[in-house]
Amino acid sequence: MPRLLGLLAALVLSALPPFIVPAHADHPNNRPAFAEVVRVNVTIAEVAVGDRRFSTLVAAPGAANLLSALQGPGPFTVFAPTNDAFANIPPGLLNGILADTALLTSMLTYHVAPGVRDLRQAFETLDFATLQGQRVYVERDRFTLRVNNAKVQGAAVRASNGVIYVIDSVLLPQFR
Repeated sequence: MPRLLGLLAALVLSALPPFIVPAHADHPNNRPAFAEVVRVNVTIAEVAVGDRRFSTLVAAPGAANLLSALQGPGPFTVFAPTNDAFANIPPGLLNGILADTALLTSMLTYHVAPGVRDLRQAFETLDFATLQGQRVYVERDRFTLRVNNAKVQGAAVRASNGVIYVIDSVLLPQFR
């Protein structure tokens, strides 16, 4: 069933424009890419499964539980790290995280917040709780939107059950 959902999502999403749009001053209307929203009529999980940039996130052990939760009605705000973001984690640390189910679950749920957060609005700093329980901090300037220190890349993706912000780094909660 998950493979069928993945194939269906890939087919639906192949007809959509790419989600990542370069964010720079030459953007139309002099607006940053994160100020734009791409709307899709699939769930957050279907977007993740159907987009090759998230194959590491989707393939992570234990990600299936998170993906099945993200099939639900939500709404959710998801900060989705790309494959390149995972590649920036030193291999030893990444292997340690992937081998520890509790640690991996904590890390993955730190990328999801309940409710839909529109981060395009003007503000200096914003913070809110994630499903993991700890807070993320959002700040922006004219052309850059950051979640903790991860840079949001391109337009937000508004799915049927929430919103996805593509980020260039993996968010790591504070471990005690």
